[in-house]
Amino acid sequence: MIKNLHIVCLAQPYPPVYGGAVEMFYKIKTLHEAGVKLILHVFLYGENIEQEELTKYASKIYYYKRHVGFANQMSLLPYMVKSRGNKELLKNLCYDDSPILFEGLHTCYYLQHPSLRNRIKIVRMHNIEHEFYRKLASYNPWSWKSLFFRIEAWKLERYEKVLKHANRILPISAADKAQLCQRYPDKDVRLMNCFFDATPVSNVDEIRPFLLYHGNLSIAENIRVAQFLISEIAPHVKYDMVIAGLNPSKTLDREVAKLPNVRLLANPSKQQMDELIASAHVNLLITFQHTGVKLKLLTSLYKGCGYVIANDDMLYGTDLEPLCVKANTTEEILDAIDRIMPDSISDEQLQSRRERIIQLGYNKIDEITELN
Repeated sequence: MIKNLHIVCLAQPYPPVYGGAVEMFYKIKTLHEAGVKLILHVFLYGENIEQEELTKYASKIYYYKRHVGFANQMSLLPYMVKSRGNKELLKNLCYDDSPILFEGLHTCYYLQHPSLRNRIKIVRMHNIEHEFYRKLASYNPWSWKSLFFRIEAWKLERYEKVLKHANRILPISAADKAQLCQRYPDKDVRLMNCFFDATPVSNVDEIRPFLLYHGNLSIAENIRVAQFLISEIAPHVKYDMVIAGLNPSKTLDREVAKLPNVRLLANPSKQQMDELIASAHVNLLITFQHTGVKLKLLTSLYKGCGYVIANDDMLYGTDLEPLCVKANTTEEILDAIDRIMPDSISDEQLQSRRERIIQLGYNKIDEITELN
């Protein structure tokens, strides 16, 4: 079993307020609780700052500035990779011979470096990144942002071959695993289900008759879903709807204000978000992009005390469909809401749902630690 491990984090994993941070933070926490001595390498950009909380889980933390800006877009390397190239990172990785976990293709700038040739190198794949970027490009097809996404997708598809230098590749979903096994048949590709906060909310007195959608509301995919719910679902239901998440735009705020049964909650604390998830009669989780695994789905199923309505794109590549009410079209979603709002889930059913999630292999570190 691995006793010491470097982890190269693509961004600040704490606080765990969006999908990538959730996945990284609870993996770090689980590894620490298993007795693995961790050395963290964290890229900071934007409003990210150093976090004292991480010192509870790591013996050493190195921080690096991500080199954002137009100049790094001119490289044939993907911008997400080029902007995380840092000589100090390579130097710090070489202080010992411990295995290295690279979080995402984003952090693989030094994966093929000669100095790391004899090291055990594990790459955690959060997505098939070029597919993800092509989907982002489709949201605003005639914009400069779309052009950037398309160029980045082309670069990422070319760059993905760097995975040949990894000892093990850990995709986040069965669908991603199938693709990677096909492209890299001689590599050790193993599914490692994602990590999330598996702590039930204990201070919720009752389930309330409202619908909840939550996510990072600065991301195009989530904005599109929120707008769909505002225009196609909320006007046709008699129940209140809460849309909660990070950094919603003023445009979204104005759209919500037109409907008396919809409320927008901007930048809720983790406690607020947990309480909303737990007390909502329905967590309404729709997406139009079937990449990666949606951590909000896991969180809602585990922390929620009500139903979860999800569509095929949200369930894509997971084994969680039996735990949800599946609905795809507007009509199916409205019908599902009408059917389940009068019902409730028993405590026994909720406990069974949580146990099933853990049985399916979420929050399991074996694919990292059992590597020689």
